[in-house]
Formats: sequence, structure tokens, C-alpha cells
Amino acid sequence: MSARPPFLPTLAAAAAFALLPLCASAAPAPRTVPLKIDFKLTPEQIDTTCQAELAGAGKRIAAILNARSARTFGTVAEPLENVLSDITDDLAAQTMLFQVSTDKAVRDASQKCNDAVSAFNADLFGRADLYAALSAASKSHTARGAAQKKLLELHLVAARRAGAGLPPAQRRRFVDLAKQIAELETKFEANLGSGNAAITITQAQTDGLKPDLVASLKTGADGKLVVPTNESTTDQFMSNATDAAARKAFYISLNQRGGTANVALLEQAIALRDESAKLLGYANWAEYALADRMAGTPQRVDAFLTRIDTALKPLAAEQRAKLSALKGSRLEEWDRLFYLSQARKQQFDLDPETVRQYFPAQHTIDAVLAIYSGMLGLTFTKADDLPTWHPDVVGYRVTDTASGADRGAFYLDLYPRPGKYGHFANVGPTARRTLPDGTIRPAVNAILGNWPVPAPGKPSLLSHDDVITFFHEFGHNVAALCGDAPYETLNGYRLDFVEAPSQMLENFVWDPVILKKISSNAAGEPLPDALIAKMNAARHFNEAWLEVGSTIFYSLVDQRIHTVKPPVDTSAIWREGKAAWTVDDFVEGTYRQASIDHFMAGYEGGLYAYPWAKVYAMDMFTAFQKEGLQNPAVGMRYRKEILAPGRTVEPDVLVQRFLGRPMKPDAFYADLGMKVDAK
Repeated sequence: MSARPPFLPTLAAAAAFALLPLCASAAPAPRTVPLKIDFKLTPEQIDTTCQAELAGAGKRIAAILNARSARTFGTVAEPLENVLSDITDDLAAQTMLFQVSTDKAVRDASQKCNDAVSAFNADLFGRADLYAALSAASKSHTARGAAQKKLLELHLVAARRAGAGLPPAQRRRFVDLAKQIAELETKFEANLGSGNAAITITQAQTDGLKPDLVASLKTGADGKLVVPTNESTTDQFMSNATDAAARKAFYISLNQRGGTANVALLEQAIALRDESAKLLGYANWAEYALADRMAGTPQRVDAFLTRIDTALKPLAAEQRAKLSALKGSRLEEWDRLFYLSQARKQQFDLDPETVRQYFPAQHTIDAVLAIYSGMLGLTFTKADDLPTWHPDVVGYRVTDTASGADRGAFYLDLYPRPGKYGHFANVGPTARRTLPDGTIRPAVNAILGNWPVPAPGKPSLLSHDDVITFFHEFGHNVAALCGDAPYETLNGYRLDFVEAPSQMLENFVWDPVILKKISSNAAGEPLPDALIAKMNAARHFNEAWLEVGSTIFYSLVDQRIHTVKPPVDTSAIWREGKAAWTVDDFVEGTYRQASIDHFMAGYEGGLYAYPWAKVYAMDMFTAFQKEGLQNPAVGMRYRKEILAPGRTVEPDVLVQRFLGRPMKPDAFYADLGMKVDAK
């Protein structure tokens, strides 16, 4: 995540995903100045440097706005961008450590700094004098070229949407609301990061679990085994544990993460978002959030989601019924993954654990890096001298293969530990930028993951889903590292397109040739053809049920909680939505919404962006299907037409240039097995 949102203070995580642009290798390599980041800061150092940086930034902003010179792009928009980018650079560690540090005091100080940066941005973009200066600069018509024009436009829109055009009293209230929302979002994330959700099981309840998982479990004071309930253990435990009581305990613990405290934080944020949207003249937060997205309106999003949900629900019900028949009795929610695994084994003779043996973590990492290296013309070099925040973290330097130009660095932090971010994501801390003197400051990026902890003396073995997720997030990673936009604010896409490039890349990890390259068992053998065929045959197994019960359901809940009038009872909406939109049951005593950080980390009102972006992703992939996944010609065209322009060009135009035609949703519907009129 960036230290500051580039043009919407209340959507802090929207800047977390950078664009995937063309790495120009034909031109002479520009002079680069790598960013130096100290991840070993003490809480006191974090506090001191954070305060000093923001105080200095405030003085620079005052100088910009108090200057008597004419309001132009060069006197307003560009220096504003440099101030904001300097905050991101200079506070890179200070605003990231709350996600990764093992020291609670450091995490607390980092969270405090994040709150301060969010408040600074809320104040800044809510200022009437900044809005007036940007408006005058826009009217001066001094912005030259697509990048300058788009940068000025985005900053002006950000100020308008941050309440800068409101009357003074309303503007002050809007800014105050933005600060409060940012604080609630940070607390929500902190609760998730500091949680240690787990269950204890007896030795008898390990029946069905793989030895490697059992060997990795710690023993509690009562002599029972402690099973952390997080993303690193869910698939392994819930797919294999034969003890239904243990699965139930795991399910409930998993769906109580974040606690009722996070439920309260979410509902407070929803109410404040609604108030802030109404101040700007929008009917609700969803309408506000969608006003600058491709989708446009809540009505269009609701129609999109409802159409998919309606088409898939009958098939989802059929798929659930088959698993219930396999069990021989009522299927409970904690039975889902277990009987899904059993059915997959029976129908396809496909054991996920067999597949797992072909994906030892380090081999998978190396192989994925090799795929991306060939695809994008990058060279990845392990760099032990890069500063890190934990001994488990591995750093890499990146150069352009053809020119040798420095593209930046990235980190892999792939295993769970107390206090760490609990999901899998590509995060900042800084995107590529051109400094005022014309030199390039390359990107620094990180992938935070929670892969299965390896048993002593053995490698971590990944599921195919783990591999897909890593391949996806590495797509975001190379985005920032390969970007050539001159301004950090332009290193991205509209929120409902930002996932499309990486979603498109997920398809690569099903291709037999790619799978051969990235797999290797203990004997050094790749996945056999027969096993690859089974994996592809099972690819869409029960997908209608999974899509309806997760992606579409979460998106519909997100739209509902951000359109109804507060106070909002999120648990009631969750319960009612389960009955209306899915074929699943609501389990009393659970509150899954407390651990869905997307509701509080930049996607609020925008979770639909995942299926929406997939429409574009699947259509873009048709070009690779037609011309070859490893065809350098289509790869370079993709880089030039989709990745290079970033936010300087609207997504629909990018896709049309790449495909030679407007986007069509046919491939998306076909992938889901839907026979729906695709107009």
C-alpha cells in the first residue's frame, strides 16, 4: 500500500496496485537513483521522522499556494505531485511497518504515522485554496502532453471529491469525516494483524491431515495441538480433517477473526462514509465511489452482479446437492471443502496433496520469476545486501534485460508470523517516478504472503491455488517495477480495471507448457501430462457454487451496506444476503465481515471490481490464446497497448487498442459456463 492515496484520501489502498507499463529498452538507460529505505526504525524514530516530514510538506504546500506567480501546471500541479511523492518516498518504511513488524510498539507507531498521513491528505485535498489553484491551473491550458493533462485532471477531481468545493462549514466536516474514516480503517487492519486466532485439537483429531501440517503445529500448555486459523492453514485443514467437530471449530474461529470490535468499526465507517457522500450531493457511498469508475452507477453494478448470480444459482444448488448426497446427510458449511476435496478425488482421481508435491516453494518462486523474465524482458537478481524488516524476507534487484537499466527492487515476505498482514497481497511501498532533476527513482515493491509453514527440514509445499495467487500478485509486482509513467499518481488504473492484467495472467498457470516449467517434485520431475489433464478437467469443478457464494455474494453485500440508510446492521445484511443470493447457510455466532479487509482498505463500494475486471481479463486473454502464450509479438503488443499507458488512457481504449476491437464479454460468460445473451 502507498503511504498516501494519489488522488482520493479516503480510499487509501487504491494506490496499492501500480500499472504494468512497457519497459523501454531501445532508448538509452536514464540515470537512476535507488531509494534507500531503513526498515529498522524504532517507534521513536518513526514518530519523529513522520512528524518532521509532514511539517516540511505543509510548509512546501503553503509556499505553492501563497506564491504570487501565475497558476499553471508547472507552478501548482507538478510541485504538488512532488510534495506528495516525497512523502511516499521519505515515509516508505514508516507507513509499511504496521503490516510486517513483529514489534507491537513499531506497528503502533507505524499505524499512527499512517493516520497522520491520511489526515494530512484529507486536509490538503479538502482545502478551498488548493481547489482554486488547481482550477486556475486547469484553465491556463499549460499542461502539455497526455501525462501532464491527466495528472492535473486527477488532482482536480480529487480535490472536488474531497470536498474542496463545498462551503466552509461543510468542507470542514467532510475533512473531519475523512480523518475519522481513515483511523477506523487503520484500526480494523491492526486488529486483523494482531489477532492470533487458533483452535486446539487432540492427536486423534489429526486424522486425515497430512504429516507435514501436523509436524508444523505447536503443542499448547494442555498438551493439545494448536492450529492457527488463517489463510495458510485453511485449505490443508478443512479439505483433509476427517473430524467434523474439528472442522466446525476451525470454521467458526476463522469466521470470527477481527472480533465484534471490527464489526463495530466497519459499521461506524459505513455511517461516516454515507454522511460524507451526502455532503457532496451523492445519494450514498456506492454512488460516490462509482462516480469515477468504469461502471459508473450502483444500478449498473447491481444489474451486472444480479445477472450473474441469477444465472449461476441453479447450477450452484445442483453442485451443493451433489456434495450433500456424497456425505449422505445435510451438508454443513464446515463440510464444504472436505467433501469438495473428496468429490474431486472421486470424479477426477485428483488429490490436491499429490499436486502439492510438485510445487516446493523455492522452485516455484524461481520458475515464476523465469516466466515473467521472459515475458517482460526483466532480469531478477537475489540481493542479500538489501535492507529488510525480518530474517525471512528475501530481496531482489531488477534490471531491464536488454538495456541493463535499473528497474528497482522487490521483496518476498511469504510466511505467516504474529502481527503480520494476514492475507496475500502486493504492496508498495513506492512506485517509479521521475525526480525534478530528470533522474529516475525506481520502484520498491513487496509481496506479503501466508504460505503454509514448512515442517522442520522440509520445503513448504504449495497448492495449485497458492501458485495461482503468487502468479497473480507477482503480476502486480512487476507492474510497479516496470512502470515508466513520470508521475506516481499515474501509476495505476481505475479501481475496476486494476485487477484485469493480473487476472488475465492467472490463465497462464493452467497452460500445460507453463505448468511443466514451474513444477518439480522431490525427484526433479515436472507435473506429468495425465495429472495436468486432470487439473484442467477439474478447473471449473463446482465453480458456479464458489462464485455465487464468495465473489458475487461479497460484492452484493458491499453494494448493499453502502446503499442502505445508516445505521447499518452488517450481520443482518449478511444473514439475509446468504438466503437471497447464495445456496449456503448462515452460521450463527460468526461475522465474516470482520475479517474482509477489502471493506476497509480501499475497495469499499467497489468489490464488484473483481468480477468486473475479469470480463476484461478473459477477453484480453483471447489474444494470447490465438497467438500463443509465449509469443513475444503478442507479449510486446500487450506491454505497449495495455501496460505502458497506465492511467493516462482509459481502460476501454487500452483494451480496444490491444484487441483491435471493443471489449466483448463472451469469453467471461463462457468461462463461467453461462449461456447468457452477452450484449
